[in-house]
Amino acid sequence: MNASVHFDSQTLSSLSYCPAPPPTGQSASSNAAWWNGLSSVEQQAYLQYQPASLGMMDGLPAPVRHEANLATLRADAENGHDRDNAGALLERVEASQQGPENERIHLLGYVPPGRDGSPDAMVIASIGNPDTADNVAIYVPGTGTDLSNIGGSIDRMDDLRAQAELVPNSGTTSTIVWLGYDAPDHIPAATLAGPARDGAPALRDFTEGLAETRQDPDARTTVIGHSYGSTVVGTADALAGRGLAADDIIAMGSPGMGYESAERQGWFDSALVDDVSDMHIDADHFWAGAASDDLVSYTEVHGNSPVDWSFGGQRITTEGASGHSAYWDPGTEALRNQAYIVTGHYDQVDTVGRRFG
Repeated sequence: MNASVHFDSQTLSSLSYCPAPPPTGQSASSNAAWWNGLSSVEQQAYLQYQPASLGMMDGLPAPVRHEANLATLRADAENGHDRDNAGALLERVEASQQGPENERIHLLGYVPPGRDGSPDAMVIASIGNPDTADNVAIYVPGTGTDLSNIGGSIDRMDDLRAQAELVPNSGTTSTIVWLGYDAPDHIPAATLAGPARDGAPALRDFTEGLAETRQDPDARTTVIGHSYGSTVVGTADALAGRGLAADDIIAMGSPGMGYESAERQGWFDSALVDDVSDMHIDADHFWAGAASDDLVSYTEVHGNSPVDWSFGGQRITTEGASGHSAYWDPGTEALRNQAYIVTGHYDQVDTVGRRFG
């Protein structure tokens, strides 16, 4: 597999054509087959002339997506609608390339924001290379996440990566921020189902793309949803036909796990994900956490709380984390437990009894 190819200016000048647009609407496996079927010169032609078309294609190797999206981000930082924030992300991505391999940011997706931030930018940033990692964690953030504050989500996943690599015999861990959907901008918008329903298929496709490109077929994948992000994750795993390509799912501070596809609903089943049986993930591999003072986790705006006694799965302890957004603070049980799950050390995960209501 040619993950990334480079040619000198003479070779590039010999490319006598601008390639046709790449295929769209295909599965991740079809995208992978298309890319691997191209010659090295054809691959470089796409990277040279159509980077924006490659950047969000699931099933392409991480270095290829990074190179394509970096070109798009550089152009947006120079001429886009939100040059300051695009420039800040670009600076962080480029600065990370001087650090250790496992701390370098791979830009797996970037779609510039619209004028006045409508729609918001889409950003998929991986710390470390997910194609070569032993463990991959995908974090889906919630309400209010956009290009202006994506750095905070990257910080959280860097802390999770560092914690996971402290686990003995854990191997290497790559953590990903997946803002591949237009997150609600504010609380009123976060009461709507639309962003979760719209984003769910793209999240499932992304997990399937990672499965296509990973070099170790036994590598582990965990999907983590925070706040409204958990609603996206639950909706994605409850889609018709198949769920997420993941070994484990973690929901933190969830207002409800979202919406079951119509094809999967029984006669007396609601449209909401009422319990873990409405999802594809096995109950033994579903984990949820909520601090006692996390008000969002009591709202149940998008279905039964995943820490409720009736939902199923496991509730992890979150000692040290207070409120709605401290689940990735270093030193907390919330962070340690997530690291144990991500690395498959289930026997070290501390659980607690589920709550009523």
